[in-house]
Amino acid sequence: MHSIRRRLIAIVVTLALLGGVTAIGLSGLDIRYPEPEENDEPAASYAIGKDTIYLWYTDESLTDYLNTEAVNYSSVKGEIRVVPVLVSGRDYLEGISAVSMTDEELPDLFIATSDTLEKAHLAGLAEPVTPPDDVDITSVFSQTAINAVTYKDELVAYPMFMECSAMCYNYTYLEQWARNTLEAEIRAQLAEEEKAAEESSATQSQTTNSSKTSDTSKTEEEKKAEEEEKARQEAELQEKISSMVSDEDVTAYVEEHIPATIDDLLVLSNDFDAPEGVDTIFKWAVTDIFYNYFFIGDSIDVGGRYGDDPGQIDIYNEDAIKGLTTYQKLNQFFSISTDDVSYGGVIEDFEFGRILMTIVTSDAVRALATARDEGDMDYEYRFTALPDISENASGRSMSVTDAIVVNGYSSHKSEANDFAYFLSTGAADTLYDWTGKVSVLKNADYGEHNDELQIFAQEYEDSVPLPKMLETSNYWVNLEMLFASVWDGADANEGLKKLSEQMKLQVTGEPVTEETIIIPEEVEEEDEIIEEETEE
Repeated sequence: MHSIRRRLIAIVVTLALLGGVTAIGLSGLDIRYPEPEENDEPAASYAIGKDTIYLWYTDESLTDYLNTEAVNYSSVKGEIRVVPVLVSGRDYLEGISAVSMTDEELPDLFIATSDTLEKAHLAGLAEPVTPPDDVDITSVFSQTAINAVTYKDELVAYPMFMECSAMCYNYTYLEQWARNTLEAEIRAQLAEEEKAAEESSATQSQTTNSSKTSDTSKTEEEKKAEEEEKARQEAELQEKISSMVSDEDVTAYVEEHIPATIDDLLVLSNDFDAPEGVDTIFKWAVTDIFYNYFFIGDSIDVGGRYGDDPGQIDIYNEDAIKGLTTYQKLNQFFSISTDDVSYGGVIEDFEFGRILMTIVTSDAVRALATARDEGDMDYEYRFTALPDISENASGRSMSVTDAIVVNGYSSHKSEANDFAYFLSTGAADTLYDWTGKVSVLKNADYGEHNDELQIFAQEYEDSVPLPKMLETSNYWVNLEMLFASVWDGADANEGLKKLSEQMKLQVTGEPVTEETIIIPEEVEEEDEIIEEETEE
């Protein structure tokens, strides 16, 4: 049955893409060929004796980088000229298909997200790629990147860059809290020791009592002198206490309290003494699936390892229900309204010190560094991995991989394949410096921002790539709607059940009724924390 369905899908996709051929002028595809500089040779002269291959892309931030890499490649491969072409993202694959069916200068390769690879392959636009003979692809790219561009056990593109999420926190706030906490513990210990010493000395006790009884007979000058002496002693005590807390102690305390699980996050939120100006401990774009997916990412499966297997759909299960329920509980604790929260707003709040922790994508590395360098941010900050859901349930984020695809209709497939591999294996630091994109090369060095971006690279390695199946193309939209409704109070169990039934209907073509899963009610630690916070 699946074989027949796949053939029908291939026919439908091909017809849909070819439908754009007669309407290419109305498709909204804005093709922009690079303008030559004043001192450049005319295009015709530059192309003499060379094969020209065209690379299409939709992200303008790639323009300077791609043009530079095209020149670098042509300087090595003198017989090849590469022309990057910026086009509109509207009806992107349809436009590629339309131009590929004409005598125009078709794209020999193009950059696209990995979730479109099935659609591209079924339409003949994604040619299997062939790395150089002596290359072990697993030593070049991370396994997640390889999975993202693998379709039906074939490598149908070269992975180039990715996006995923991680945690970001205000280190200045945590450092000060850690120091204050450690000093308070030492002060309490010294007070206990002093009290014990006083109780063991009858003479000192009598002296103290005598001092207390004669206090009313002191002159104003004596009282003032006594207050000044107490202030001096307090200053000395504080200096002594401060000297007993080392920077290493503070760093260790902070690292110990970075949340490894949602439970840890709730404990920290309950214990943390927020400084003036902090609105909330934890805030993020609660309705954006990109920043929420980790709550259920390790519990569900859509398409298997490569995201292309319609026989592997596991959305409705006990772990997924618990993960989504945990997400819902955070609304009781942090009370974030879906009406006035956005990713951009969260980043701004973090820059101005209004929140302690948030969830960000890799763009925050450059954005926060710029704010710091320009003097708009006075805080030191750090990035760390997303927390697990609990000690027994892992968190796993979603990732998007952009890849370089060789057009199956190209007459320069070998040349396009060679340049695609060249482009995908370019230096990671250069790619980030020019474009802000994070390379998927294994053991990449990201240069100036290497420490921060390595956090995202580690998160990516354990992330879930977008599935490629046409039948589940609306899965992410529906999942985002489910998260939004659950945040506002909808039943997580029922929502996941309906989503699973819908996806299985789309994949199999037959109605599916999931057996309702009963989750026993448990009084968990985070529930108790939430109740305590509510009472306060």
